[in-house]
Amino acid sequence: MQTVNAQDIIIETGSECDTFYIIADGTVEALANNSVFTLKKGDIVGIFDLLDDNHICTYRAATNCSLIPYPYKTTKGLLAMLNSQEDLRKLLLNSINRNICNIINTYKANYTICQELYKYIIETKVHYQQLCKSFGLNPKVLPFSDDLQSFTLEDELPFWMNEFYTSCRKIMTESQTPMSANFVYGYLCRSCQDISKVLQLDSSMLESNELFMSYLMNENYLDFYDLYSDLYLRARSNGEKTTDIVAYVDSMADKIAKLGITEPSLLDARTSEFKAKQDTLPPQVAETADDSAINNELSNSLGFILEYSCTLPTTVAEFKKYIEQFKKVSDRSSTEKDVDIIRKQISKLFFLIYSDVIQAAVSDENVPTIIKMFLNFGYVDAELCGQENAVALYRIAENFHGNKEQGIYTTLEWFKEIFIGNKQPSRNEFEQDYAQYVRTLAREGKINKEAEMQMNEDTMEKVRYELNNMFQSVNKITFGRVFTYCPVLIEDNILRTLDDLLLTPKKILDTVTKLNEIDYSVFYHEYIFEDTKINVKDTIRVDIRPDIILMPNAGSRGVLWQEIEGMNRKTPGRMIISALFLENLEKAFVRMFGEFRWEMCKREQGARWNDVTSHSLTSDYCDYAQFFAKNRDISYDTKEKIKETLKKCKNSFKEMFLSDYMLLMMYESAGSCRLNKTSRFIVFRYCPFGQKYRDVIKNNTIFEDCLSKHHITTGQALHRLDQIEAKYRNSGVPLPEELAIQRELLER
Repeated sequence: MQTVNAQDIIIETGSECDTFYIIADGTVEALANNSVFTLKKGDIVGIFDLLDDNHICTYRAATNCSLIPYPYKTTKGLLAMLNSQEDLRKLLLNSINRNICNIINTYKANYTICQELYKYIIETKVHYQQLCKSFGLNPKVLPFSDDLQSFTLEDELPFWMNEFYTSCRKIMTESQTPMSANFVYGYLCRSCQDISKVLQLDSSMLESNELFMSYLMNENYLDFYDLYSDLYLRARSNGEKTTDIVAYVDSMADKIAKLGITEPSLLDARTSEFKAKQDTLPPQVAETADDSAINNELSNSLGFILEYSCTLPTTVAEFKKYIEQFKKVSDRSSTEKDVDIIRKQISKLFFLIYSDVIQAAVSDENVPTIIKMFLNFGYVDAELCGQENAVALYRIAENFHGNKEQGIYTTLEWFKEIFIGNKQPSRNEFEQDYAQYVRTLAREGKINKEAEMQMNEDTMEKVRYELNNMFQSVNKITFGRVFTYCPVLIEDNILRTLDDLLLTPKKILDTVTKLNEIDYSVFYHEYIFEDTKINVKDTIRVDIRPDIILMPNAGSRGVLWQEIEGMNRKTPGRMIISALFLENLEKAFVRMFGEFRWEMCKREQGARWNDVTSHSLTSDYCDYAQFFAKNRDISYDTKEKIKETLKKCKNSFKEMFLSDYMLLMMYESAGSCRLNKTSRFIVFRYCPFGQKYRDVIKNNTIFEDCLSKHHITTGQALHRLDQIEAKYRNSGVPLPEELAIQRELLER
């Protein structure tokens, strides 16, 4: 008999399955993903994963417990126990059957909650749009609107399973015939597999519940609760009766509290904020002379932009026509055909005008503020943007700049850098840089030699190349909502104050620096260093941060556009993100970091990027993702989880890697284990944590193999560097700066 104190860990996730415990007294909690199941007197600790290689659950004492340990080590050991102890066979059967029925019931309850929650969110969305229509206000659009529209909810539990195990329970209870050891073992095998399947389904259902709940309320204020709060303020400022809005907001808070998924502290804070809005009269701010002057200047924004552009009169007239039609649309995020046609026509004409404006602005030393608003934020009209937003944006745009020293650029600054020759255009969809594109035109006979030379020197032609090959595509990608895309900045997409949404260089640098402390080697570029005088040739690394370009929209995505500039490995990559960013900035950059890791590895490995005989991040991960089903080191339950993850990633190995990389960066770096052993070893091997974060996990046995491999690999690289440095000392030649930097990077 063993005594265990309350809250002590009895079995930890990932530990080897070689012992189970009978609960003689007390209760134990089985922690499976986000669910907690209670085991009572007579139950078996370890029953959920008894026949796996490693435990998929953590078992923790809920009270002081008395446990009887049964070490069985191997399958033969367990069968020997079952053959010799009839009482143990009964105990195991009863425990696993009782608990699998409990797990199935828990899943079905969570599925019902998920159904109701999804239905409630759809109703909330429709109700919000109806309220906006009744008040004559434009509904605002949340970033996840497209996801909500395409979401499907299905019960994936096999139709027979619930009744099967309920019937088995009844048969076992009523039967007087002793069960044989082989029958019990077979039943345990089948049950453990089904438990793993149901736990995965339950985990997926809980994730959906958390996702739906975040749609109602989250820390970023991009939720329905904030939409209704904003609607309350807008309606009240117009003198409308707001009783219906307040009633719905209160009912939403009650719904959130009842479900108990949201943190109580967050719910209390948000409801207190809404109560404060109700108790406070809307501020009556008198218009200042400065505001009046800005409003006057903004009153003909569209005319000013079109005049500056010198665009063809037919294009100007058509653009004005569609903008006027768009103003009259009550729901600009509608996916109805007539609204969609207007958005598509505006998009097509917008890029023609944008191209003309940018070509005029790159050589203009004093670009007017309204033109900056247009080029850096997609602003076109004060009514579409909202008058208050337009005034605020005017003040922002006057002095809004990137940080060239740190590689951060507004859209206008980026095109100016290309125009003056400091930067080269991005590669096109055929992976051609500008020089290759011009050579292709000459080779195909589309231009002569003289025209080829002229195009290579013509920086305005490079600006046009960037506009046609990067700008249009990336603007749509970073906007994030494919079905309702429109490049014009409208009030519907401004979900918070512009100061909150604006991506300043400080916000970006703080985020990048924080994440770079976790994955310190993410921006290392490999190249060959050679010194023939000393007879040294080796692969070394240099840390080069990518350029970050701010797209002129209010969007929800960031994208790695290219990992290097052209074909030169010593040049920075290009990350692009919305200037007014709606989502979690940290998550967006973590994903871009992961994309950079993957694409940079493919660039360095060339044609062998997925050849497992040439070890690299992409080749090792592709081998793992492609052949996990045959991997003997991966348990059955883990294989099922990998299969589910791959399905969610639409069988894309890159997407699966990005999912694992994000878990590594956001959870495992804090010591919270989310990856399986094989995946963790591969990802950590090529994306190791910085020293500060290695110290956090160094006492966790789960990371022991990862840290040991990292220590060996770094030690070998330092030893190689010591030998090279010795050559320089013996030759009396000063050590090159590249090698000094290499040592500094290795010691991080």
